Amino acid sequence: MKKSIKIIVLVCIIGLVFFGVKQFSSPQKTEESRLEKVVIAVDQGYGYQIFYGDELLVQQEFIPAVNGMQTFATPEDAEQVADLVISKIEKKTSPKVTMQELMDMDIVILVP
Repeated sequence: MKKSIKIIVLVCIIGLVFFGVKQFSSPQKTEESRLEKVVIAVDQGYGYQIFYGDELLVQQEFIPAVNGMQTFATPEDAEQVADLVISKIEKKTSPKVTMQELMDMDIVILVP
């Protein structure tokens, strides 16, 4: 009887050690690290998508805060705004982009 209790305790301890090592050695994905951007080609320019893992959160084919349906002139502009939106999502603030933010980033906006 004493021997079987010792074996059970030993198995439990080994199990707990294994579980603890596995928990601390495997990389933990945070919400922020799962947000990814993809620059997409659209008619006459570029846009972006933001994914949370495999889930599409944002499909932005036009420059936000600009009247009309104007696409980004360069993939770099689209990427820069996507980075801003991701930053806002990570900070748990509104992902809305303002005209001032676009101007501060020197995003090319065509005047009609």
